[in-house]
Amino acid sequence: MGPQGATTATSVVTLGTGMMTNTAATTSTTIPNPAALGLAHLSCEEIIYEEVDNRLAEPDRHMITDNRVIQNMMRLEQLTIPDQYYFATVQPNIKPNMRKIVTTWMLEVCEEQKCEEQTFPLAVNFFDRFLCALEIQRHHLQLLGCCALLLASKIRQCQPLTVNVLSAYTDHAVSPEQIR
Repeated sequence: MGPQGATTATSVVTLGTGMMTNTAATTSTTIPNPAALGLAHLSCEEIIYEEVDNRLAEPDRHMITDNRVIQNMMRLEQLTIPDQYYFATVQPNIKPNMRKIVTTWMLEVCEEQKCEEQTFPLAVNFFDRFLCALEIQRHHLQLLGCCALLLASKIRQCQPLTVNVLSAYTDHAVSPEQIR
């Protein structure tokens, strides 16, 4: 006896036709019988769907139509997005052009090391979140960039960046011990 709610299928082979019919409770499909067709018809065929990305689940209509979902997401977004004005409030010693220099350097490291494409944006996110939360001196800015790259590469890559590689990219201005 099968599990409750399970449907059973029956295969019917019609001799001489080379066809096998699968019959379920509601559907009937005719597929070729490989034994009857011979070795010439043995092949693995890929099912190609018309959709661009068929790995995604169908949208949940309750989530789409319920206004509480979008309100909660917007509320959570305000709690998680870094403050864009941290230069005036938290970081008086750091200017926006300094951030640009360090993030450009971080991008060059990611490109030369062939990091996964999500490593750099995650590292910049960590970088900005730290700058929003804690005041640092400008000579520690590249150290912060190294630490952000290290954390992001450990999360997003199979082979993360090492502290020795990151130290070498700073021309040893930041030591591996400082990064650790």
